[in-house]
Amino acid sequence: MSDGPYRHPLAAVLAHLGLTATEYLVLVDRRHRELGYGAMAVRREKVTRWQSGVSIPEPTAQLAMASLHGVSPRAVTEHGWPDWLLLAFPDDRAFLDAPWTAAGTVTSLAASARGGSMDRRGFLIASGTTLGALALDWAGALGESPAASAAGRRRLTVGMVARLEQRLDDLRHLDDVLGGGELRKIAAAELRMVTSLAHETIYDGAAGRRLFATVCEAARLCGWQHFDAGLHAAAQRYFVTALRASATAGDAEIGANVLAFMAIQTYSVGDPVDAVTLLQTALSQAKGHTTARVMAMLHVRHARALSKTPHGKTACLAELHAARQRFAAGPHDDDPLWSYWMTEGELEMLAASCALDLGDPRRALTFFEAAKTAGYAADSSVRDNALYLTRTAEAHLALSDIEQACAIALQAVELSGGVDSTRPSGAIIGFRKRLGPHRKIPAARQFLEATA
Repeated sequence: MSDGPYRHPLAAVLAHLGLTATEYLVLVDRRHRELGYGAMAVRREKVTRWQSGVSIPEPTAQLAMASLHGVSPRAVTEHGWPDWLLLAFPDDRAFLDAPWTAAGTVTSLAASARGGSMDRRGFLIASGTTLGALALDWAGALGESPAASAAGRRRLTVGMVARLEQRLDDLRHLDDVLGGGELRKIAAAELRMVTSLAHETIYDGAAGRRLFATVCEAARLCGWQHFDAGLHAAAQRYFVTALRASATAGDAEIGANVLAFMAIQTYSVGDPVDAVTLLQTALSQAKGHTTARVMAMLHVRHARALSKTPHGKTACLAELHAARQRFAAGPHDDDPLWSYWMTEGELEMLAASCALDLGDPRRALTFFEAAKTAGYAADSSVRDNALYLTRTAEAHLALSDIEQACAIALQAVELSGGVDSTRPSGAIIGFRKRLGPHRKIPAARQFLEATA
């Protein structure tokens, strides 16, 4: 079995059950007969074709598989192949359907811990209407704050929570430079610690709100680092857990930030239209409850999602304009610690990425240059700098400036070697594929050989 992420739900199901493709097909065939559908061929190649998308199981085969996993025939019809297979994981059902209460947050925390780094599914476990419903449920649950706790023997104060917040801030900055890697274990340990404090200490309303906001940020950081490693099911578990914790804290601001990170994952590996929906909810709920800097971040993320949709150009440009307007209001004493990365340079870098996706590489290069002029903090954001260098190289490639594209991409390769992240390496792989047709040009051939 591969050590990499499982990119198809069926591969994850087999790994979860500890079965080979042939062993699984034998079980499906047996259930197929029991249901009165007759015998079906048992060949390992069937599973390979199903996972690659070359073919899909016959309707009766899908019903037999669903019966094995306790999934209803109606769900098979409603969700379609392979989405209904996501219902084969009981923990996901409990995790997605838990009530939006403090108890539901605890359930979600437990489900996230059970998945953790062992959950190597490289796909989303919630999308479309399910994902949109989670965002709306969050918005509806924001009114309630955690009740004072009488559990435990130690009293938790706001000052103690401030210390926990500082620990997470250190992890955020380390992640910018080092990537997830070993930091995933540290972030998971921080989440376990703050979760235990929520169960085992006495706190009043103010300390409780700060504590659950800290739980939220610890879970969000875990989600981000799992996303960075390509562990998308585990990442989404943590993100939704973070969203639940923000609702328990009654904190629209930090919850909107979680939705923005969920949107990054969604427009990267899911449907960008779903990401647009998440950000629309974030913007509507954060308005009047946060600073101009955070609103600028939400607007530019909204623009980024729109740039990846088929007809989002006009709306994308409007959101970029809104982001620049809000950012121009300047910093505020109430800017949250986690908003540090939203700088003028970052805004221009994201605007450049939008232009590239909208098919305007020349404008993208203008924005990339503006980011440098604004003092983009390349040294403190090694992973993101490697990503942006690759996108700059793609813009030059789109303009047929092969030599410059390869020179810049080589810088990205050198940077990405020092950060533990799948995202820069994935971007470089994509650049290599687009460069392939130009391999007769010396600069392209040298780059492809050097990075083979």
